[in-house]
Amino acid sequence: MFSCKFQRFLLVFLTFIYISGNAQTSTDQKKQDKHAQLKTMIDSRYFQFHALSATSMKGRTVQLSSEYFLKMNKDSLDVDLPYYGRSYTADYPGTDVSVRFKSNQFTYSADSTKKGGWEITIIPKNESKANKINLSITSSGYCSMNISSNSRQAISYYGYIKEYDAR
Repeated sequence: MFSCKFQRFLLVFLTFIYISGNAQTSTDQKKQDKHAQLKTMIDSRYFQFHALSATSMKGRTVQLSSEYFLKMNKDSLDVDLPYYGRSYTADYPGTDVSVRFKSNQFTYSADSTKKGGWEITIIPKNESKANKINLSITSSGYCSMNISSNSRQAISYYGYIKEYDAR
């Protein structure tokens, strides 16, 4: 019937197809698991944004080497981010120009996007360093964040979403 070479070729080919299908399935499963984990964190308001870079309105990008973050813990917001940009008010010498504050008074809204990501808007109350925070999160967890203020130029950050770290 079939030659021995053809049978070996057929066996190798079918094995390759089987392995490729399983690899594809496990990759798809990992993506689905990651997406489900992100959805749970965002819906429960229990996540952390880890900043990798900051970009000012002038287009200057600074790679960040320290642990800069935005932490969302249900009803509390903890922000510690550097600021590079123009201020519209005079800062006293020696004052901290970074975007650093903690708040329990803010509004939070999260909407899903067509591509499986999320758009989150956080509006802190009674905070001069940030009056609006927008996060655009991809389905894989990468995130761009924009912080606007009445007293400063807006600034953007790029990083990723991870599980909340209480430290």
